Amino acid sequence: MSLNCLSQEGPCGSLKVLRHSFIHFPGVGSTTEKHLWEAGIRTWDDFRAATTVPLRASGMRDVICARIDESRERLETRDGAFFSACFTSHDRWRIYSDFRDQAAFLDIETTGLSPQSSRITMVGVLDREGYRAFVAGENLDELPRAMERYSLIVTYNGASFDIPFVEYFFGKIFRHAAHLDLRYPLKRLGYGGGLKQIERELRVARPSELSELGGFEAVIMWQMWERGERGALDTLVRYNAEDVASLPALADIAYNELLDDIPFPVEPVRLWNRPVIDLPYDPSVVRRLAGAKVWDRPFTEQRGVRTY
Repeated sequence: MSLNCLSQEGPCGSLKVLRHSFIHFPGVGSTTEKHLWEAGIRTWDDFRAATTVPLRASGMRDVICARIDESRERLETRDGAFFSACFTSHDRWRIYSDFRDQAAFLDIETTGLSPQSSRITMVGVLDREGYRAFVAGENLDELPRAMERYSLIVTYNGASFDIPFVEYFFGKIFRHAAHLDLRYPLKRLGYGGGLKQIERELRVARPSELSELGGFEAVIMWQMWERGERGALDTLVRYNAEDVASLPALADIAYNELLDDIPFPVEPVRLWNRPVIDLPYDPSVVRRLAGAKVWDRPFTEQRGVRTY
């Protein structure tokens, strides 16, 4: 499974939206940024070259110029954490295109909802080279080192669940990277609910028969694996891979749709096709779990993405 076209720009190397952004500068809000754009100051270079700037920004000119220099340097060194800290979750989508080629799309499976009383069973990571599963008892301890190569971590509901859960057990292993939680830009666009619901609405739904499984079944699959059913672990990994495989397409769609908020043309990212997931799984496990959906489920809390 490979990710194609993740780092392609538009024709003639057109600028990405980050270089049009000013709201991550101290004292600059959306209104000031809008005034800058309306004055024809649409890029960092435009601001430096301008002989006059709107009144709202005139008193901050030196500060903004310094921040432009710092932003250029941080972008050149691929310092995702810097930009993640500068932008709110509402606007962090703007960094996506610049860091897309060094992104890890991540999703975790656990035995429950709280790290204090539960364990991580596996972490799935998809990047431009393919999918990799980090499984408890096998190679989960390799996760911190593996994360060092990425400048951007992309999740769905990860700010509330995946990232805190992982950091509870491994420490601040994402401190060097930006984190884009797709729940926020998608909600801004009017897409809410669970991951699978949004996949269906945006027509990136998974084709596999595993599409009817959810977080509750993921917990059960791990329990089946602990009882010695190898097919259950294969199915859990495949289920996780199907979850992760949707994230790049959702990120691309969210980024491109939010470009409508920018009052001048910005080149969108080129959408990439959902990768074909060819990992093995046990159909008998899927059938048994699908038949067991009539069970009373012991976990009823909302995770935001899944209901156990």
